[in-house]
Order: sequence, then C-alpha cells, then structure tokens
Amino acid sequence: MPEMDNQHPRRTIEEEGFKRNPPSDFVELGISTCFSFLRGASDAVDLATTANALGYHKLGCADLNTMAGVVRLHAEARKAQVTPVIGCRLKLVTGDAFLAYPRNRAAYGRLCTLLSKGKMQATNGSWQVKGACDITLDDLAQHSADVQLIVLPGPDLDHFSAGLRRLTRALPTLKHIAASYLYHGDDRARINRLDDLAKAQGLSVLATNDVHYHAPEQRPLQDVMTCILHKTTIQKAGFLLDANAERHLKSP
Repeated sequence: MPEMDNQHPRRTIEEEGFKRNPPSDFVELGISTCFSFLRGASDAVDLATTANALGYHKLGCADLNTMAGVVRLHAEARKAQVTPVIGCRLKLVTGDAFLAYPRNRAAYGRLCTLLSKGKMQATNGSWQVKGACDITLDDLAQHSADVQLIVLPGPDLDHFSAGLRRLTRALPTLKHIAASYLYHGDDRARINRLDDLAKAQGLSVLATNDVHYHAPEQRPLQDVMTCILHKTTIQKAGFLLDANAERHLKSP
C-alpha cells in the first residue's frame, strides 16, 4: 500500500497528571470548537487543557447546528479531568439563536432529530442543500422538551426585545438570556438592559464569553477563517471581524 502522506496523526492529550478542579461558580457554555466550520479556531485538546489550567471543573460544547464536536471534546475533557457538558448552538431561519443543552438522554435524542431534520429538509419540503440547516421556531418548539434553552441576543436589542415575548411563549424551556462583555464601550448599559428584559419575561441572564478559541493568540486564525467564510480578504473584511481578541476562555 502506498503511504498516505496527506494524513496527519490526530491530536490528543497524551500526558497524565491532570488534577480535577473543585467546583466553581461559573461554567462556560458558549463554546464553539473547530467543528463549527469556519467559526471556532481551537480544537478539543487546546480547549480541554486550557480549561483545566484555568480552574474549570466543567466545560460546555455548543457548535453551530451540529453535534459533531461533542465526541472529541468529551474524550479530551475527560482526559484533562474536566466534566464535559454536551449541547449545541442553534440558529433558526429567522436569525434567532440559542444555546441548547439537553437534560437527559431522551432530550438529547430529540435535539439530534431536530438537527437531522434541518440538514435533510428545507423549509419548503425539498431536499436540503449541502451544508445548510433550516430550523424554524415551530421545529424547535416541537423538539425542545427537556432541552434547556438560552437565547443569544443580537447586536440590535430593540429588535431582540420586540421578538422576545414570542420566543418565551413558544419555548417553555427557555429560561435564560445570554449576556457577554463585547468591549464596545456600552457593556454595562447593554447587560443592564438584558437583565431588565429577562426579568420582564420571568427569565434570568446567564454569563458567557461566547468562546471561539482557547487563547488570544488564536484570534488571527479566527480572522482568516471568517474571511474564508465570507469570501473576502483581511483588508476588506472590516466589521465582519471581531473588534478584539476577547472571545477566548477566561478563568471562572
């Protein structure tokens, strides 16, 4: 057989000696791994080892419209003595986005069924195009039993506020609004407004750093991936790129 020189050994945690950290008050749930295609810029090895070094005892996994990354993160996190929390990030055809974490095996099955439906069938009933995942609010409502949902607000809080009541009515398991520091100069006012919106709907805010990579030095790679995703160059990308390198794992 000819040698397959285009293949590289899969990275994995080889060393032992990791110690389990004591429970902390914060668990990062908004993590995109490299299985969020052209979105996450770090693999499971770096995320798991960094999480242990920072003091995490648990670590979420929320790739965009896929469960593809959970196997790798589960395996590497356990080697690093970090308990994996398995979920995904859902983006609906309306643009609404959620972190989704199943509470039991049946809910995990429903979440996988929802993702399979979105990847096989377009909203008009035709066969889905490759790489797309069309999920409607009705689809999510029908598959959300025992799936803990956290809504991710977009940059326009007026638009988010106008549609929040519709989401809470359709999704009984929606209990939290995600809140992140964006470092745009208005973080305190933004988070206070999100807190007010949450209380008005009987919800609460949940902190996340919307992690795209394990450490700040991965930001250039994430910028390049963003350019590939949008078919542009670094010079022309502009506001498509994050304004800073803050979307990394931070200590709990």
